[in-house]
Amino acid sequence: MRKLSLTHLVILLCLAVFAFSTHSIASQKDGLLKVHFLDIGQGDAIFIETPSGFQLLIDGGPGNQVLSKLGEVMPFYDKSIDLVVLTHPHFDHYAGLIEVLSRYDVDSILEAKEEDNTAGFSAWREAVKNEGTNQIEAVASRTINLGDETQLVVLYPKESLEGQNFKNPNDSSVVLMLKYKELEVLLTGDIETKGERAMLLDGINLDADVVKIAHHGSKTSSTEELLSAVSPEVAIIQVGEKNRYGHPSPEVLERLENYDIKYYRNDLDGDVKLISDGLNYQIITY
Repeated sequence: MRKLSLTHLVILLCLAVFAFSTHSIASQKDGLLKVHFLDIGQGDAIFIETPSGFQLLIDGGPGNQVLSKLGEVMPFYDKSIDLVVLTHPHFDHYAGLIEVLSRYDVDSILEAKEEDNTAGFSAWREAVKNEGTNQIEAVASRTINLGDETQLVVLYPKESLEGQNFKNPNDSSVVLMLKYKELEVLLTGDIETKGERAMLLDGINLDADVVKIAHHGSKTSSTEELLSAVSPEVAIIQVGEKNRYGHPSPEVLERLENYDIKYYRNDLDGDVKLISDGLNYQIITY
C-alpha cells in the first residue's frame, strides 16, 4: 500500500471536515422546529432553531453554564446567533447572556430596554454596546419573521419601557408567542399575577399548545385565569435542582394537574427538547 504524503493527508482531512460540516448544516434544515429548554440551574435559557436554520437564544441563565449547553446543541464551528432575547433585567436571565456575547457573534438583540441600577446589569449594557449589534425594542405586536412560516410575536409589554426602572421587573417581562404553522408556544419570562391580568384585560390571545411556566413555577404566577386562557397541553418549568426558593411551588403544580396539563421540569428531567413539523410535536428529555 502506497503511503500518503503529508499534503495528501491535509487534503483528505479538509475534505472530511467539509463533508461533516455540510452534513451538519443539512441536518439542521430538515423542516423541523427545535426548541431546547436548557437545564442551566435556577434561571431561564431557551435555544430555538427554526426549520430555515435561524437561531435564537431567549435568556441565558445565571452564569456561564449556557456556553457548554450551546456547545451541545450547536455545531462546534458555529459561533454566531441570529437573535438574542432578554426578557427582563434579573441576574438569572441576563448573566449568561453576557458570556454569550463574549463568545458568539450576535446579529440582533431584542429587549424592552428598561433599566436597572445593579452593577451586573450595567455589565450587560456594556456588553451590548461592545457587541455593536442591531437592537430591537420589545413592544406588543412587534413580529419577527423567522422564515418558513415561523414567527416570533411580542405580546407584552404593551408600550415602550425604554429608560424606565421598575421595583419589580418581573411584571414587565417580555412575553412572546413562537408560531410555526399550527403550533404555538407561549414564552412568559418571569411575568407575575399583575402582568398576567394586564394581558387578560387587554384581550390578548394567549391560546397555545405549549407554555413555558413563568417565574420558575412561583406561586405568584400561572394563575388559574391564565392557564384557562392558554389551555396548553404541555408546560415546561425552567427550575434549578434543590433551589432555595422552593420552586416550583406546590400551588402551581396542583393547578397544572387540575387542568390536566402534562409538565416537564429541568430539575427532574434535565434538558427538555420540543421538536415539531408545525402540525405535530414531540417532547424529548435528557
